Amino acid sequence: MDQGNVKSVRHGSTAVLTLDAPTRLNALSPLMREMLRDRLRESHEDPGVRCVVLTGAGKAFSAGGDVRQMAERPDPLVARQRLDVLHDVIRLIMGGPKPVVAAVEGIAYGAGLSIAAACDHVIAAQGSRFSAAFGRLGLVADCGLFWTLPQRTGLGRTRDILMTGSPFDADHAMQWGIVDALADKGEALSSALNKADQYASIAPLAIAATKSALVRRPPSLDDALSIEADLQAFLRGTQDHANACDAFLAKRPMVFKGR
Repeated sequence: MDQGNVKSVRHGSTAVLTLDAPTRLNALSPLMREMLRDRLRESHEDPGVRCVVLTGAGKAFSAGGDVRQMAERPDPLVARQRLDVLHDVIRLIMGGPKPVVAAVEGIAYGAGLSIAAACDHVIAAQGSRFSAAFGRLGLVADCGLFWTLPQRTGLGRTRDILMTGSPFDADHAMQWGIVDALADKGEALSSALNKADQYASIAPLAIAATKSALVRRPPSLDDALSIEADLQAFLRGTQDHANACDAFLAKRPMVFKGR
């Protein structure tokens, strides 16, 4: 059985990762999970990449887990190992140093919704549909959705989304904060690439530091102040900060090197 692919294509300083199993609505086979993890790690480690865009081939972002493989009832240890790979994916999206933009066309169900919700910015094309359909398969939400969804849409709406599994469209996703921007049908990727260009004007070390602070989600004001003091002390010693100050005073464009 074809287990699909995750393609990586560069658009300037942006790496576009495409979930590529269109006949299965880009359902995440074990191989695709590993490939997505590896492609994300490679993108984060590549100094020429400033942003990552995640999208899906064909008519879907991702239908989530592959139900046909779930029906094989794998050994619990194997099932846990497969989930652990997706946990690595979520950690790389949320905790990795590069901004990650989701470009959603079509459906984002189950783990597809979870992966989108973990991204720094979510763009959905008109006509896209979302669902936390886990309960319809006798499962609970995974891939960090218990953590990410309440932050995006609040605890009350999260309860309803998770405990009914009801599908909702892009307009509602935007209204509820699950999606950050809408695009015309077929234009989500183009909009995501434009968003990626905006990140390129910001110092990459500052973006990485911001992501590291946000993913730690400081529980108190003092914790937040302590984190920012440590990060600011580090960033003040970088070449990018010194060069940016010089460029500002000289009224010339700033060029960041990530050093």
